[in-house]
Order: sequence, then C-alpha cells, then structure tokens
Amino acid sequence: MSDEGNSIFLGKLLFLREWIANVTQSRRHLADFLFKAALAAAVVIIISPFFLIVFQVASIGFWQVFGTGPGQGIEFFLTFPGVGLEGGIRNAVVGTVELVVLASVVGIPLSVLGAVYINEYARSGLVRNVVEFTSDVLAGIPSIVIGAFGFTFLANFLNLGMGILAGSLTLAFMMIPTVLRTTQEALRAVPMSLREGSLALGATKWSTTWNVTMRAAFPGLVTGVLLAIGRIMGETAPLIFTAGNSLSVPTELVGSGSWVASIPYTIWAYISDPREYLQAKAHGAALGLMLMVLVVTVVSNLISRKVTRRLV
Repeated sequence: MSDEGNSIFLGKLLFLREWIANVTQSRRHLADFLFKAALAAAVVIIISPFFLIVFQVASIGFWQVFGTGPGQGIEFFLTFPGVGLEGGIRNAVVGTVELVVLASVVGIPLSVLGAVYINEYARSGLVRNVVEFTSDVLAGIPSIVIGAFGFTFLANFLNLGMGILAGSLTLAFMMIPTVLRTTQEALRAVPMSLREGSLALGATKWSTTWNVTMRAAFPGLVTGVLLAIGRIMGETAPLIFTAGNSLSVPTELVGSGSWVASIPYTIWAYISDPREYLQAKAHGAALGLMLMVLVVTVVSNLISRKVTRRLV
C-alpha cells in the first residue's frame, strides 16, 4: 500500500475513533445511541419483507404482466386459459372481483350497522360484551376452519352447493370482525361535542349518527374496509372448500354454472405445477393481485381525503 493510501486509511481510523469517543462519552449518550440503532434495525426488519416479496414476485412475473409478447401484458388479464393453461387469467380476475363485490355487499353493511349499534345505541352490558368477544374470536379463527364451516353449513346444510354464492358468503363472514372492530374504534374517536352540538340544534339521534358521526369516522371506516378487502382477496383455503374452480366465468349464483375461479386459487394451482411457464404465470398473477390491492388502496384514500375535507 502506498504512503498516500496509508494516510487515508489512518485518517479514517482516527475519524472513527473520534466518532466513537463522542458517542460513548457518557452512559446517557451511549444508551441514546443504542436505542436509535435498535429502532433503525427494527424499521429495516419491518420493511424488508415487503421489498423481498415484491422483488421475488416481480423478478419472475414482471414480464408476464408488463411484457408485450404473446399472452403477456394486457392479454394476460383479458384472455381465458386455453389448452394446457397457456392462455391468460381472465377467469380468475373476473372471479376475484365478483367474489369481493358480493362479499362486500353482504359483509360491510352488517359490520357497519353492528358497530353503529354497539357504539351509539347499546348500553354497556352483556350484549355489547358478547358481540365484541365473538367478533374478536371470529377474527382469530383460521381461514381453513371458516372454509370448512362454509362447506358444511352453506354448501351442504343450506344446499347452496359449491359456487360463487357460497364462496362470497364465506368471505363475508371473514370481513365482519375486521370492519366491525375498526369502525367501532373510528366511532369512538369522534369527539362527543360533535354529537352534542347536532342534538342541540334539534337533529334526531339517527340524523346525528348518519350525518355527523359517520362522516367524521369515515376515514377509519375506509381503513377497516381496506383491511378486510385485502384479507379476503388473498384467501385461498375458504374458496377451495366453497367456490370450486372454473376456466370460465360463472353464469349463475347457484348450480353447476356457479363455480368460480379466483386469483389466489390460480396462484396455488399454477405454483404447484412443475411446468415452468405456469410458474411464471403464477408469479404474474401474484404481481397482478398486489397491483389490484394497491389500486383499491389509492382510490379509497383519495375518496377518504375528499370526504374528510368536508367534515362538519
């Protein structure tokens, strides 16, 4: 090593020694430095799985989603699977959208109305405790157990059979605890002065709840809905039990034409297949699912911001 290189190296060592001396000049400074280092490490650990997942999925499925070749890009999402599953995943995209919409139509109103009743009308007591306890327990039940319940109760006992109706109702059950609890917490965060001011002006209890309390709690409600939609969009086990699978779109709610495909089920089926082109399609479908969740999140946040600006 040359004299110039030695001097640069020694300079760096002296700088490092001086920096360590400044940091450790007292126990208080050392504890503060270690705490900051622990926080920085925790932040890196928290965000690293997200980037690792995105990198893993995009490294294989990027060209499947954004490529311009046959069966890539827009064709990947707008064409049905063909012979040997060499087509696109239009059946899974349409099926996922239909399942999420039907589940939301059932699950969101029930959850929101339940949260409004618990927080605005019900008194503290047995009813509120039972509803809160059961929703918390339901949120912790594994999805495969809920799928088995959907197959036993909806498909067999109610004689709905496997299909889009049984699958969407099963997903609706999974939405209820998340939306209910987050909506309840959002309603609790609304200042009591808003309710009292509305009632003092002559508004009814229902008018106050709908026009004042719900508007103020809307951002929190949107957050709960997003969490619930994000969860059910990625569920596979309940749909294996209740929705079946199809290479086309469902033509009826109940019956032989009601079987419906979904993106999570398609990912599981393709990733389990040893054929390389299906492996690429599985990663492309996973990347597409992540983009769908991103679009829903961005649109909902924009709506939430517009409503928040017009709060009472």
